[in-house]
Amino acid sequence: MDFLKKFFPLTLLLISVLTFKSIYALETLDQIVAVINNSVITQQQLNEQIEMTRQQWQAENKPIPALTVFRKQVLNQMIDHELQLQWASNAGLKINEAALDKTIQDIAQRNGITLEQLREKLQQDNIPYAKYRQRIRQQLIINHLQQSEVGTKISVTDQEIKDMLAHLPKSAPQKIIYHVEDLLVPFPNQPSASDIVQIEETASSLLQKAKNGALFQALIAQAKKSNFPLTGGDLGWRPLNDLPDVFQAAVQNLKPGEVTGPIQAANGFHLIRLLEIQGDTTKAHYVTSTHTRHILIKTSPLLNDKQAENRLNEIRADILRGGDFSKLAKKYSQDPGSAYKGGDLGWTLPGVFDPTFEKQIKNLAINQMSLPFKTQFGWHIVQVIGRAQKLQTAKDISRQQAAQLIYQRKFQQALKNWLRQLRNQSYVKIM
Repeated sequence: MDFLKKFFPLTLLLISVLTFKSIYALETLDQIVAVINNSVITQQQLNEQIEMTRQQWQAENKPIPALTVFRKQVLNQMIDHELQLQWASNAGLKINEAALDKTIQDIAQRNGITLEQLREKLQQDNIPYAKYRQRIRQQLIINHLQQSEVGTKISVTDQEIKDMLAHLPKSAPQKIIYHVEDLLVPFPNQPSASDIVQIEETASSLLQKAKNGALFQALIAQAKKSNFPLTGGDLGWRPLNDLPDVFQAAVQNLKPGEVTGPIQAANGFHLIRLLEIQGDTTKAHYVTSTHTRHILIKTSPLLNDKQAENRLNEIRADILRGGDFSKLAKKYSQDPGSAYKGGDLGWTLPGVFDPTFEKQIKNLAINQMSLPFKTQFGWHIVQVIGRAQKLQTAKDISRQQAAQLIYQRKFQQALKNWLRQLRNQSYVKIM
């Protein structure tokens, strides 16, 4: 199934952008240092990127080589970056404004700040917000391109996992990581004491609804209808120290599936739900496994986004009138891995699918079918057939870790080979 995101870690190294200091006060230089097809890199652009990379590496405690070596490394990274953007442009790969806004909102949330506070932080560091948005957009495009051109072509076999497990240290301690979801009831600017009391009461009411089974996204959707500003989302897998300080003690006291709060922070009151734990070798734990099926329609020069969406709306209407999902998937779905099975994707654990696909599944009730939605692989409708709690043991986790390690190694090598091939078929001249 070519749209699966098999163990592919999201590589958006975006939060570090917040640590960048002023890099825009450099003397204007228009000397060309490299030509890449019909684009150029100037000395000023290279100087800015060298300074940005230097500060990022310092923040990550990475050793910085001699200037000549460092300059060469940064310039080659810029060339690869430009080649990928050109490839993506030729392929028509774009990031819509809604997806970009959501990504930036998630960055702010993962740092425990509001979008307005993020803007203020960028302004303090002399980073224009428009330029920041452009950098995030380009990184998203490159991530999607790499997954499409490289990631989807990589597979991990059972034998490779067995071989890896045989070479992994048996007694190596496993780092505990937490999969956490957050719901924020935000403060207004300069909240009064009465504002804080009222917002805490609202958060307590939402907590009770969440404990009774309401999904965070459902609560956010309801709040939008009444123009009440709730935000939130999946914080992903993180070690305890990577979670906001105010969350850490609460997370340690939760079992998977439990929710707690309200937790007061600078930006409002938070509710947090612990979805899963990994790396705890002292006990097994339950995770939610979901059984799904889908129909995929890919765009092409002969079929644009609107046409693909309309086609899926017609298929969906046929199903709602009593049509057979399985037969229609066999007839229309363009996912070769599942079409012959009537679109059946089987039982999967969280983190297997593309993030957009995963989000759709998470918000569906059993037997509910989604509206058409787009991922980097095309347009989908998906239906949840069932959910079950699966007992996950330390052995299961070890297999997942081995598979992820194998995938990451294969991906990095395949990416190097692809970038080398991309450069070989392009005109690149370093002055």
